[in-house]
Formats: sequence, structure tokens, C-alpha cells
Amino acid sequence: MAWEGKISRRILPFLVAGTLVFVGGSIAQRISTLPSDTNFENEVGREDFMPGFIPNDQFVVLDVGNYEHDGVLFQQQKIDYCNEYDVACGLRVGIHTDSLGSLYKDVDYIKGIVENNHISYPIYLDVNQLLDNPDLDLDTIIKYSNAFIEKCNSNGLYIGLYGTDSNLCRFKEYTGIDSLDAFLIQDSEEIQYDGTYNVVKDLDGNIRSSVDLENAISVNGNNTESAFYHDYAYTVLEGEELRDICFRYGLSVSDVLEFNDIKEEDVKEGTVLRIPSEIGKRVGVNQLEEAIRGADLSYAQGSNINWDSMKDNFSFLILKCNEGLSLDECFSNNIENCNLYEIPVGIYTYNAYDKVNTTSLDEFKEKELAQVRFALDSIEGKDVSYPLYLDVEMASGEEFSKHFDSEYISTMLNIWMEEVSKAGHTPGLYCNQSGLDYLQSMVNYPLEERFELWVAGGDQYTSTKEDIPLEEVVPSAILEADKGISMAQSTDSAVNSGAGNGRGHLDINFSMKDYTISDDGFPIMEFSHLPVREVGLGVSATALLVGSSIIGFKARNKVKKK
Repeated sequence: MAWEGKISRRILPFLVAGTLVFVGGSIAQRISTLPSDTNFENEVGREDFMPGFIPNDQFVVLDVGNYEHDGVLFQQQKIDYCNEYDVACGLRVGIHTDSLGSLYKDVDYIKGIVENNHISYPIYLDVNQLLDNPDLDLDTIIKYSNAFIEKCNSNGLYIGLYGTDSNLCRFKEYTGIDSLDAFLIQDSEEIQYDGTYNVVKDLDGNIRSSVDLENAISVNGNNTESAFYHDYAYTVLEGEELRDICFRYGLSVSDVLEFNDIKEEDVKEGTVLRIPSEIGKRVGVNQLEEAIRGADLSYAQGSNINWDSMKDNFSFLILKCNEGLSLDECFSNNIENCNLYEIPVGIYTYNAYDKVNTTSLDEFKEKELAQVRFALDSIEGKDVSYPLYLDVEMASGEEFSKHFDSEYISTMLNIWMEEVSKAGHTPGLYCNQSGLDYLQSMVNYPLEERFELWVAGGDQYTSTKEDIPLEEVVPSAILEADKGISMAQSTDSAVNSGAGNGRGHLDINFSMKDYTISDDGFPIMEFSHLPVREVGLGVSATALLVGSSIIGFKARNKVKKK
């Protein structure tokens, strides 16, 4: 059998290790103290190793296969060893290309490894596997490579490319993908690849990194569970067809069935489908039985705010952050006090751009990107647990249709959703009821599936013409009428609240969600690979390996996460 040669070559070092039990410790120490010609931490690397015989100032990039099969033998034990002895560890993955459903399982497989371990080096997509597969055409390679990269990027994973010099050149030429950091394997004397590469395996098999990637990944906050999206949960409605749900998310019926491990006949009203999409909520939030009360603040309330009263009166506050590239003059003081008084906080950005005040769609895109990035920069280092809302409204007497068409609205909403989500926050949308209706008519997806909706209006919304004591303000009927709306601005005329504008009025909001309470929604998928003995090892060989003091691993559930 073809497997026999492969297994015998790879298991031999481990079997030998069993005979070195009593001297392995001294050998490992001697190797780890050998002189080095480099002063860069983690410059020397390996693709596989025998635990106990690797210095902790080197890095390892392990082949982890895919969701169906492990890569290197004793894969988890080696990752455990790296975590225990501070060896920088990266991963190489070979993706499935038979369906997007399978590919998304590969992403969840990688997320599961990162969730349970300290993966401090890049995760490399194996382009050799793609280009050397005779059954794949170019369109398939491009489609699945982009899908994998996009899904991983949206989860904060540091993604790179792994391949021979010639294959990396082909990959760049055929797919146009060249911005990712590469692990390059030389196959000729001179390197031809002109894309980015920091790790090189030379013709003699030596592996070197030109930069400290571990530090770069740590500084950028990559490869951390906190950056993960949780897959969106969609509940099938009465009379709804599966294909309509799938097409809405840009997936095929086969993709969704594959990802959920179900058959089409099992899908019926009430079935909860796991949607592997970047638009899924980052963290699920608890739906409440009763609405909680909050308020929103801006320059209009000035700095004369009784923060003790605000903490007593409100469960959360939403602060105006910016309008275009102009910071609200009270924002810095407001958010500092919210954090100081431990009042949960969200922000809103008043949208400053439309097709009237920009010269082209391209300029509009640039302005929208600058606006959202300005907001994100403004809250860096602050505790913001509630959504980041884009405030889209018209001045009195102005019509939405004059300022926005479907192309501009889709562009604006997509930019806000994508940038806020990538930054690890929950995207929200604020408008009045007529504005919400207009925005919804301009896009082909339910707004509540991509945004937390905050809508103004109700019987107590008086346009500041009346004074309504805070204790008399009640949740707007909007919350009962439309379950897709999570927060309603019930009045703009509350008094005696601890803050107010020139007339003493304050906007009061009620939320049906508490964004400080999270549940994980759909957990990351778990995959059980075949036990070691089922891939060709005898029981005695396995016992010899695991029992030797060379291995000495912690149990997986006791690995210290960093």
C-alpha cells in the first residue's frame, strides 16, 4: 500500500524517541543552547518536529490538513507542546473545493484550533494543493481561494500563502492575489516571486523568517477568539422555500445543506439554519422580556451633566461621536465619564454625505470610508459594548430620494456594516420610521439581518414641544409592532433626567436587547478526526510514543491560553 512507506518514514523518529527516554532531556538542552548566527527571535523555523528536540526561540508551521483529516502525525500533541514551551506555532491548511459549505467547515476547523490554542504565527493557505490538483479549473481556484481568504480575514485571522516559488508566481498571475504574506519554498537558485514573502525555505531545506511575525500578529490582535464572527442563525418561516433563503445569502442550496449536515426534506418551519456568512452577528445578545431604558447624548446637552443621576436613571447611553470627519465637541468628555461611571455605551455617527454633496459614487465611497474609520479611531481604547449606529436622516423638508438612490444606499450601508464588523463592533442603523421604510425599499435583504435597528417615533415623540417627566416615559409601540427593531427612541422631550438641552429635554430610548450580556449563538464547529491507531499505527507504537517522557504533553483541556 502507498500509505505504508509514508507511515514508516514518519513514525520512525518517534519510535526511536522511545529508546531515548533517559537521555532526551539532556539532548534537548544541548540543542537549544547551540550557537546561532542570527539575532532575530523566531527567525529559524520548521515544518514538523519531534517534541523535546526544538528550541523555543524557533517557530513551527504545522500542516493541519483540513476539517476531515489531520495533517502531521500527532498534530494536537505537537500544538500542545508549542503552547506549553512557548514555541511560536503557525498552521498550513489545504482547503476543500467541492462546495462552499465544505470550505466554510475548513474555516470553522481553523477557528476551532485558534480558539483552543495559542496560534502566534500565520495561517497559510496551501496553493500547491490547489494548483497541483488536475481536477480544478482556474475559476474554481479563484472562487474558493477568495472565499477562504475573505472568511478568514473577517474573523481576524492572519492569513498567508504557502507554496513553491513557481506556484506562487502562477497563483499571483492567474488569481491576482498577491497582497498576502507568503511562506515561499525555493525551487530554483533565484527567487522569481515578486509578491510579499517573509518566510523562505531554501534549496537545502532551511527555513528562515525575515521579520518577527509573532510580534506583528500580537500587536495587530490577529488569531484571537475575540475577533471571531459567530455564524448567523436563520429560523425558517412558514411557507418559506430553502432556495430563497440560500440565494439571499449568496449561497447554493447544496452549500447550506452541506454546512448544516442536513437533508433538504429536514428543512421546515422553525428549523434554525446556520448561515456561514460574514454578515453574521459577532456575538449574539440576549433578547429581553422587558425593555431597558437608556438615553442619547450629544453637544446639545453640553457638559452640565449629573453623572450620578445618569448612572441611576439609565441602563445604557448612546453618544454622538462624529458627523462626517467632525468630532462631536462633547464626545470625549461623555465617553470618558461613561467609562468612569461604568455606564454601558454605544455611539452614533451622523451621516454627512450623499449624492448631492459628492461629485461621484467613487468620491462618496471615499467619504463614507473616511467617516466610519474616523469613528472607529475615536473610540479606540474605549469600552464600547453597545452598537455603532449610522444615523441616516434628512433635514426638515428634504426628501430621501433627492439625496440617495439604491446604489448610494447599498454602498453606504455595506461600508458601515463591513468596517464596523471587521473592527469587532456591532453595526447599527438609526432613522425614523419613514426613513427606515425608504432604506428598506432600496436594498434586497432585511435590514435587521445586518444591523441592529434603532428607530425614532411614538406617541410621546413631541419634537420638544412638551415636557414629559422621565418617570412617565414608556417604551414606544414601535418595539411591539416590529420585532426586527431592537431599540426605539420613545421621546425627545424628557425632563428631570440628569441631562438636557436648553429646554431641559433629553432623548429617551428603550432597548429589547442588553448588549452587555452575550451568548455565543452557534458555537464553533468541532471536528473529530480518526484516532491515531486508525491511520496505520499499532497500539504498542502509540503507547510507546505517548508514554515517553520526550512527549510529556498536557491534556488538551488544560493548555494555558495566552
